[in-house]
Amino acid sequence: MAEEESHSLIPPEGDPKVGEKVFEVLGRIVADKIRLGLHDRWMRNYRLRRNLHFKSRPEIGKPLVSANLLYTHGQRTVNTMTDNDPTFNVAAVGQIADQDKEQLADLQRCTEHWWRDQEQQDVFESSVINGEQYGIAIEKVVFNPDLEYGLGEVETIPVDPFHFGWYPVKLTSARDLQKSEALCHYYPVPVRSLKARH
Repeated sequence: MAEEESHSLIPPEGDPKVGEKVFEVLGRIVADKIRLGLHDRWMRNYRLRRNLHFKSRPEIGKPLVSANLLYTHGQRTVNTMTDNDPTFNVAAVGQIADQDKEQLADLQRCTEHWWRDQEQQDVFESSVINGEQYGIAIEKVVFNPDLEYGLGEVETIPVDPFHFGWYPVKLTSARDLQKSEALCHYYPVPVRSLKARH
């Protein structure tokens, strides 16, 4: 049993040390982002976008007036990048049977349905805003069985970079994420909602 646990990052469900290990991994992720200065940089970017350039209050009779050009520029960039719907093209290469042509047409319809009916334009806009504000855009794609009246559907969730991390933290580039042992999307939830689950 001990040998089996040594190969797992998190103990199996029901193990009394699951919570302790999860918070240990989360603590390392958050501490590493703070060590790299990411939290401070992202908070500074957030304040600049909200036109909170100055940390101190102005002196009486000397207002600190500034035009919020960063917000305006960011909003124009987002509008430009998200103005048009993407074009989905499925092309056949070489000779294909009629049945395969119908499958290609189904694939074309599925991509268009996913973009339009699952409101991916709004998700894309949120991701572009995060990218402009924080310098990184993260999207989590999962199957949500509660969507489409209980039939289920793929859902794209824009993730705030404050609520995302990887383990082990020694990876030097986000391009190496596939080499990590775990990708974590964490966020605060009310204790009351957790109690309601049990």
